[in-house]
Amino acid sequence: MTMIEHYQAVLIFLLVGIAMVVAPMVMLTLLRPKKPSLEKSIPYECGKDPIGDAQVCFDLRFYTDALIFVVFDVEAAFMFPWAVVFRSFKERGLSGFALVEGAIFAGILLLGLIYVWAKGDIDWVKSLQAQPGVVRKEGLEPTMPEPPRELPDLPDFDDDEVAVAPPAPAPAPAGAHAGH
Repeated sequence: MTMIEHYQAVLIFLLVGIAMVVAPMVMLTLLRPKKPSLEKSIPYECGKDPIGDAQVCFDLRFYTDALIFVVFDVEAAFMFPWAVVFRSFKERGLSGFALVEGAIFAGILLLGLIYVWAKGDIDWVKSLQAQPGVVRKEGLEPTMPEPPRELPDLPDFDDDEVAVAPPAPAPAPAGAHAGH
């Protein structure tokens, strides 16, 4: 089998994969009903009308904790192939070399864990000194920044209830007088 034949198999696999993604999208675009309306164009979540601004400020700790989890999770996943390769190194008498490589890898992970721990990124509840926006004045207790303004209380509708505005009064026909 030549190298071109190997690449032909990869090319066919790639084209079939692309076709499996693109074909349903094209079919749905051609076959779906097209009835645009204002109600369909507004964003919503869970069937409720959106309230407030979409640019909500999330706590950065969610992102840092997620990033730390992903880094350590992926690195831990790399330990499984190393364990498989370790067996073959053991059969060839090179288990010491593979063990040192694994220890170096785990040591780097441990250093990363110590770094984020020392930096305080693992602590969910930070001390008042580490929180940005905390106002400190000599001789006074620290005060927290002002909380964001609260949303007004809105009626909570069930899924089958619909808020309907009362009908507007019909305009009087032209030529009609109020006194007659």
